[in-house]
Amino acid sequence: MAFRAPQLGLSPYVQSAAGDGVVNVPIWMWVTDPGESTTGPLTKQATLDGVTIVATGTVDRIEWAMGAGDKVTCKGAGTPFTRAYAEGKSLKEIPASPTCGHKYRKTSRCEATGKFQVTATAYWNVNWTGGGMQGIIPLNFSRSIPLRVTDLRPVLVAPEGGTVTDPPTTRPCS
Repeated sequence: MAFRAPQLGLSPYVQSAAGDGVVNVPIWMWVTDPGESTTGPLTKQATLDGVTIVATGTVDRIEWAMGAGDKVTCKGAGTPFTRAYAEGKSLKEIPASPTCGHKYRKTSRCEATGKFQVTATAYWNVNWTGGGMQGIIPLNFSRSIPLRVTDLRPVLVAPEGGTVTDPPTTRPCS
């Protein structure tokens, strides 16, 4: 059976070239290549010496480790994000994914690479029968991608072209 880890889709609203996410803005998560090898079901049959074995693999769940200590469990491949979900909306109006999503509560600035490592693990159950017996074989396949998460900070501009004396400071990493 040709199982493989799915390709991952993460959709930060900003859709920047760098793919940055924004603190407190929904991140949509989905499998970009759903199919029998990545999300199932996948069925194979083999016969040897008159004994036929049939095996069917199905994805039980996809667990997303978000890199900030949070985990999200999704039952399916997720819903792909399109810009239409965000058109004409402010950041606080962007809807959460209806099937698989997350909101970061902190930036990835303090991570060693400046990004969170997001890992999705597809958990499969392969049910098999043959020769008067049956069983379940659990399998899992993972893939990771980096995601920079930033926060949006106001830029203070003094009225009448004056200067701002106390710009916002960056919080220390702890």
